[in-house]
Amino acid sequence: MPLYRTADELDFRLVDLPALPPFGKAALADPAEFDVAYAINPHMVDASGALQRVDRVEARRQWERLRDTLTELGVEVTVEPPLAGHVDFVFCANPGFPVPAEVAGAPARWVPSRMASAERAGEVDVWQRAFAARGWRVEPLDGDAARFEGTGDGLWHPRRRLLWGGVGQRTSRAAWEELAERYDLPVVTLELVDPAFYHLDTCLAPLDERTCLWTPGAFDEEGRTLIRRLFADAIEVPTDEARGAFACNAWAPDLGGERRVVVLQRGAQRVVGALAERGFEVHEVETGEFLKSGGSVFCMKLAHP
Repeated sequence: MPLYRTADELDFRLVDLPALPPFGKAALADPAEFDVAYAINPHMVDASGALQRVDRVEARRQWERLRDTLTELGVEVTVEPPLAGHVDFVFCANPGFPVPAEVAGAPARWVPSRMASAERAGEVDVWQRAFAARGWRVEPLDGDAARFEGTGDGLWHPRRRLLWGGVGQRTSRAAWEELAERYDLPVVTLELVDPAFYHLDTCLAPLDERTCLWTPGAFDEEGRTLIRRLFADAIEVPTDEARGAFACNAWAPDLGGERRVVVLQRGAQRVVGALAERGFEVHEVETGEFLKSGGSVFCMKLAHP
């Protein structure tokens, strides 16, 4: 199936796409190794250019509160033990990509990432083994040139057989071309143009079939048009809340039924107000220590059906 790069190429309606199951489960990774030991995105250095300093005790407290919040909401949470020497292992959205059985046929498939940074490459095998142990079939990318960072750049449209694919610093278009062809899957690609928003999950948060959070400045003109075309209610996040509070790195766990829940970093008050006006149940958590490494709620979990 071809990729969609412009709104003029769209030849489907969301309502006509096959349904997908809820993504109501979350894999997390223990943060025992978390630190900022190198800089692979602009958030990892302070105003002087020095690496951010992490309070690891506070980071543990914040992670535990996120885990407990998800559990209390009814999310089925599993936790992977820490990986020695891998300070970014806690950001488990990146090392692989889940493909539901409804897309690829049973069993569900796991596509291992090809991390853009050598520092994170060791994370991939751990998650590959973890999902293989759950009965998922591992299907690596074939093309040698493709870079691919899992659900950091690949976002399933809620409840529909449609994938949003970020193209830029971490994931190449070739990866989406291969996945679109392999799984006969419609993929809408979005060019990321701002280094501060290095993954798609930092600037776009699909909340339900018709609603998303997004920051327009992270995308080129074609990307902005695609988002406005496919989301009936695209909530624009103010720049300060997108950059300072990582508000687009929110997660809306699909708990089934009519319950509409969003979990996001504390302090994005205009976004919280916009969500409340639309009937969302908003849960703010503190992830300030993890923001120093360029990640928040979405980055810290890997959602799967």
